[in-house]
Amino acid sequence: MKIGIIGAGLSGIIAARELVRQGHVVELIEKSRSVGGRLATRRIGDGRADHGAVYFTVRGEELEREVQSWMNANWVRVWYADPYPRYVTIDGMNALAKRLAEDLTVQLNERVENVQVEEDGTVTVKTDVTTRSYDRLVMTAPLPQSFDLLGDLAVDVEPALRRLIYSPTFVGLFECAGDVQIGADGILDQELVPGVLKIVDNRQKGISETSLISVYMEEAWSEDWYERPEEETLAEVERLFREEVGVLDIPSRQLKRWRYAQAKDVWHEPFYQVSHHPIYLAGDVFLEADDPSGRTRFESAYLSGLRVAETIEKNMDR
Repeated sequence: MKIGIIGAGLSGIIAARELVRQGHVVELIEKSRSVGGRLATRRIGDGRADHGAVYFTVRGEELEREVQSWMNANWVRVWYADPYPRYVTIDGMNALAKRLAEDLTVQLNERVENVQVEEDGTVTVKTDVTTRSYDRLVMTAPLPQSFDLLGDLAVDVEPALRRLIYSPTFVGLFECAGDVQIGADGILDQELVPGVLKIVDNRQKGISETSLISVYMEEAWSEDWYERPEEETLAEVERLFREEVGVLDIPSRQLKRWRYAQAKDVWHEPFYQVSHHPIYLAGDVFLEADDPSGRTRFESAYLSGLRVAETIEKNMDR
C-alpha cells in the first residue's frame, strides 16, 4: 500500500516509521526545508537555540521504552527533574527529528495545494511541484491548514473539530555576551514579568557553546501583538526580557513567530478519520481518552502518529 503523509513533524515521522516497519511504501511531504515541525533548532553563530519545543516529558510506557532506546543511542538526555524528568536532545530538538526521519522518504520544500478523493478511492495530493496519488493519506499539519487543503471534503469533519482554535506564540532569540546565568538549570518559568512565559539559556541546557537565550511569550500577549510589525514586536520582547533578567550585552537578536503554537482545546481521540474517506487527521491535538495530562505536548504527538499507523495497518483490507 502506498501512503502519503502531509507534515514531517513528530506525528508524521512516527506514523511513517511504523508504516514502513509494516511494509508499506510511505512518503512524507513537508513544506519547510527540514523535518521536525515544532522540534525546531536554529544555528546562530557558534551556538544553537531551540525555539519550538523546549523539552519533553514522559507519562506512558510506550514512549518511555522509546526514550530509553534514544538515551542508549546518546540521542537524548535528562536536562533536569522537577518533579519528573525533562528530556532534551543532545544537539537540539530538531536533531532528534532528523535522526528519526533518516531512512524515510521525505519531499522537502514542497507545499500541498489541495487534496481530492478520486472515484476509485485513491487520494490525489496536488503540490506546487507535482501531483501525487496514495491509497491512504495522513494529514498532520495544524487543523486549520488541513481543512483548507481538504476544501469541500472538510464538510465531512465533525463541526466540533472544525471549530477548534489555536493560539500563536512569539519566541525571541538573543545572543548574549559574557557570563549569563538563567536560574539554576537554565530556565525561568515562574512569576515572570507579564507577557513572558519562560526564558531558556540554551548553553546551560547543554545544546549551545554560546549563551543563546530563547524567550517564549504568553498566549494572550502573542495574540495581542501578532499583527504588529516584527521590529516593534522584537523590541518589546527584548524590553521585557531585560526587565526580568537585568542589563545584558546583546550582539544579535531574532524573532520566531508560530501561528499555530498551541490548541486551545483538544480532541479526545488519538486521530480522526474524515468520514468514509481514506484520509486521517493526526497530531498533538489528538489525545487518547485516558490521557493523564489533558493538553497537547510531545507525547500526544508521538502517540497520535503511532495510533493512526496501527489503525491503517489493521484496516488495510477494508
